[in-house]
Amino acid sequence: MVLDNSEYQVIMREYDELRLANIREQKRRKEQVYAALPVLAEIDEQLIHGSVQSAKFALRGNPELLDSLKRTNDHLIAQKKKLISCAGFPSDYLEPIYRCPLCKDTGYRENSFCRCFRQAVINHFFMEPGRKELLERENFSTFDETLYSRSLVDETTGSTYYELMKDFLQKAKEYVEHFDTQKRNLLIRGETGVGKTFLINCIAKALLDKNYTVMYLSAFRLFEIFERYKFGHEDEGAHARRAFDAILDCDLLVIDDLGTELTNSYTNSQLFICLEERGLRHKPVAISTNLSMEKIKKRYAERVVSRLFNFQYIRIMGNDNRIKRSMM
Repeated sequence: MVLDNSEYQVIMREYDELRLANIREQKRRKEQVYAALPVLAEIDEQLIHGSVQSAKFALRGNPELLDSLKRTNDHLIAQKKKLISCAGFPSDYLEPIYRCPLCKDTGYRENSFCRCFRQAVINHFFMEPGRKELLERENFSTFDETLYSRSLVDETTGSTYYELMKDFLQKAKEYVEHFDTQKRNLLIRGETGVGKTFLINCIAKALLDKNYTVMYLSAFRLFEIFERYKFGHEDEGAHARRAFDAILDCDLLVIDDLGTELTNSYTNSQLFICLEERGLRHKPVAISTNLSMEKIKKRYAERVVSRLFNFQYIRIMGNDNRIKRSMM
């Protein structure tokens, strides 16, 4: 991932701000807990004194006293956690706060960019406006399966729309749970407003929360990037190259509303290259579309269709839930 100096500084300032915010929050928590439990100050003094003594015993080569002091310190730490927990605070309430536990909010891990850094670049330079806020609203915790009918029955399966949606929701959670080992492509189709985009947002948000990199693009935006990468002016070249690299290399590429783009031989070839290259890299793709399988066959080249038809397939049925939500 190549960034110029100004772009790199933009991302690193975000990390600086994050670390400062977390330090302030940790300080606030400490003041809150110590106000409720003044005895913790005495325990901390004993722990500090114990650390100093440990260093002295280690230098003197006195393993027996060192082991004894370690047992004392371990007891004090356990006592401290118990007091905090009994006071109604989480046992780890005073631990350092990190958004990314992998790199501890440094952006680097083992002398290379951490996943969270690559995601920060995607968020800052390539994420569509409002997408981050949308994922905060549309996730597994806010998904409402009661919007799906308990009386309307799918003739193919004999299940109600509600039962089918419950099953699909479980499959989506399993997709996230086994993402690292199964690397499956996913095709979600359904009419406008039935919840396919909401479901794919749930998957994207859950994976982001697990520190995977996710690039979320509408079909129109995806092919716009391809076009700029190939035909754009020289001043667009570096940005388009980074976007193209992120499309191929992110842990999950989400393509929303496939079929809304202008389809021609060029977009067909670019979609094939994208699917093929990500397949070679073992990087899955999740696609939502309004198109039926028959329309997919008519709209896309045979080699694209053959790959799409090998995706894990979910067909969502129901009425336009956006209308239902607006009436609540």
